[in-house]
Amino acid sequence: MSGAPPPRPLGPVPSAVAAALVLGSYLAVRSGAAEAADRVVERWLTSARPRRSDHVLAVATDLGSSFGLAGTTAVLALTGRRTAAVEVGAAGAHAWVLAQSIKPALGRPRPYELGSSARLVSPPAGSSWPSGHAAVGSAMATALMTVGDRRLALLAATGGLAIGMSRIAVGVHHLSDVVAGWGVGILAAAGSSAMTRRLRLRTLRTR
Repeated sequence: MSGAPPPRPLGPVPSAVAAALVLGSYLAVRSGAAEAADRVVERWLTSARPRRSDHVLAVATDLGSSFGLAGTTAVLALTGRRTAAVEVGAAGAHAWVLAQSIKPALGRPRPYELGSSARLVSPPAGSSWPSGHAAVGSAMATALMTVGDRRLALLAATGGLAIGMSRIAVGVHHLSDVVAGWGVGILAAAGSSAMTRRLRLRTLRTR
């Protein structure tokens, strides 16, 4: 796919932590244990009055959308990082599909639907849990870590964190949704990395 070193396996520990994030968030939401923390963070990140940062947030939050994923993948490919582009594209797409597929598990209302915060973006589809945008952001960051580009990985990790927090600030997710999304993203990146690694090995064997 390129002359860059092959991605490194993510390993069992990050995947186990990610699974714990998803399962822990699910159980906390089902039991009501997540409500207090969700409300505290929501009050911290949202405001009843319009702020100058609201317009920036409404645009920046879409870095975790399918359009943001496509743009990031294209930039990586055009700047010569073909391996990173493949890994990021595969991980982000996997994360989006996985997040959407488990949304029916809770059928959770979004903050703006509960009247607890204002919605600053177009109404998103599906349940609030987990956050698909947070999942995509987390998956992109994890994929960049596997290709060994520390500078890009740090930037992506910061971006993944910011995307998750922005979903709360624009009124469409609870903190526990975002935590689950981060876990989903790591799991998706681990799965897609294993898949692309097998494809690389198969390609080498057939040459």
